[in-house]
Amino acid sequence: MERQDLVIAGIGNASGGNYNLVKIAGNGELQGDLDCIELNIQGNAKVFGNVKSEATYVSGTAKMHGTVHSETMKIQGSASIDGDVECKEVRFHGSGKVKGNVTAEELHIHGGAAIAGDCSSEVFEANGSFRVGGLLNAGNIQIQLFGNCQAIEIGGENIEVKKQRMTFFKKWFFNVILNAESIEGDAIYLENTKAKVVRGNQVILGPGCDIELVEYQNHFQCDKGSKVKSYKKL
Repeated sequence: MERQDLVIAGIGNASGGNYNLVKIAGNGELQGDLDCIELNIQGNAKVFGNVKSEATYVSGTAKMHGTVHSETMKIQGSASIDGDVECKEVRFHGSGKVKGNVTAEELHIHGGAAIAGDCSSEVFEANGSFRVGGLLNAGNIQIQLFGNCQAIEIGGENIEVKKQRMTFFKKWFFNVILNAESIEGDAIYLENTKAKVVRGNQVILGPGCDIELVEYQNHFQCDKGSKVKSYKKL
């Protein structure tokens, strides 16, 4: 059966189902599960069901009362998702809120993201602010602190956290930090990070860190601008 397009340009409601392109440029509500090739939300949209798509774009405002399964998802506006998100690639350029877990091959945050559950990916890159209510787990983690970031636990092979380089005036009024209960990885480099435990094969602390305990196997180095209560070699 050939898929049809669904376009809401003004104010309208439609039922879920199988579609080719679903485009909402006005104010639209979709009732039921949605299976489409492309979901494009440029206006205000509410989806009362699960979403399955090859590509999901949000440049307006979206409220999804279910799970999202998509090859790619790009949020340039604002999106709130009640369920889990499973994608190959996720990009938060605007504001994203997920009440469930996020699973992806690549996750990029250039705006702000709040994930209530766990976050798992092969590549995790953040150049903004984020909050993860559970475990942040990725093979490669690169965080550039442009806003405050938080996760209960962070685990990965290579973990790098750096503070945005600022002028003296901005430093005086704008101090950002990564907060975590524990950080564990193979190669770890941290700046402006506060954690109870940091554990790794190689641990290097740059400036601005406040760590209660560092456990390392091969190498540990601490900048004079950081505080460590205790450290030990495993």
